[in-house]
Amino acid sequence: MSDEAPPPVLRVVDVQLRPMRAEDVDAALDVFADVAGEGRWLGTEGGFDRTARRERFLAGIEDPNATTLLVEDPVTGRILGHGHVHVARYGVAELGMALAADARGRGIGGALLDGLLETARALGAHKVELQVWPHNEPAIRLYLSRGFAVEGRVRRHYRRSSGQRWDAVIMGLLLDEALAGEEPTLPDGTPLPDAPSLPPDRPREGPAQGPAGPAPRPPL
Repeated sequence: MSDEAPPPVLRVVDVQLRPMRAEDVDAALDVFADVAGEGRWLGTEGGFDRTARRERFLAGIEDPNATTLLVEDPVTGRILGHGHVHVARYGVAELGMALAADARGRGIGGALLDGLLETARALGAHKVELQVWPHNEPAIRLYLSRGFAVEGRVRRHYRRSSGQRWDAVIMGLLLDEALAGEEPTLPDGTPLPDAPSLPPDRPREGPAQGPAGPAPRPPL
């Protein structure tokens, strides 16, 4: 008998990404409900209004500024997860994803994220933003690997069904690299000032509201 260790199991991504259709909504909701029921990853928790959420999914299909991508097993046709991008009028896309528990850790989330970023570009976004729970380290590592930067943190911001208030990390990605070198100015040409520095004994908190609208919602 050989003492050699067996070869590692390869994690091969073999899934299909496609836009969600009306007939997919119930299957996508099942995945969403399972992930929400875990109580760890999404802003939405178990026991949500399924009818209202179904209407939101259907409305998103008709929205020209939004797209929901499904992750589908090409052999079984099973929906393994989905992601959504919505581009606001000021050109920033909000992004959220949900994957079934047995679809995680296989590279599927990375494939879905790449598809969502390409979709955001096609919809005309110049930037993507999202919020993620601080304990969701796999997601944070994934976002960082695609070039996202941590832009802030909102503290004790979201009330959970337990009564706890959770922080959220704000992350953003410029889709147009040329924007990183821009110096934004006021209408009269005056450069925009940097944010005021906070005293060393006070942590910097993420903004409650951005200059053009509310800060991004928590993950789905």
